[in-house]
Amino acid sequence: MRFNDDHAASRIVTDGGIVITKCDQCREIWIEKNQRGIEGEPDCDGCIVVLLKSNRIAAHIYQVVRGQSIFIFNGERSIEYDINHSAVWSAIDHYPKHIPNPWDVFEKVLHTYHTISRERRDADT
Repeated sequence: MRFNDDHAASRIVTDGGIVITKCDQCREIWIEKNQRGIEGEPDCDGCIVVLLKSNRIAAHIYQVVRGQSIFIFNGERSIEYDINHSAVWSAIDHYPKHIPNPWDVFEKVLHTYHTISRERRDADT
């Protein structure tokens, strides 16, 4: 998800309506480097995340509900505690296509949320 956030934040829309993505910008940089004699290719493998087909629905649901966090007050400050399970289930229930195993999607969304939350906490310390 961090890739999606980073990728979206670096999108440029020209006055003519042309969208230039982070990948486009990276390729341009490498073209310029190659023209100056610096050989190499962009490290797309280290940047692009390709989801397994079995994870696409869960990733979409996560993107929709990731801002629906529950906070608790520990006496000093508010701390992010969990994702709102009702919001996750609502997104699952209203998904435009039939989801064959909604519980599996729910668990994947929770796992993704807690993994990313843990990574953020670790980065802050």
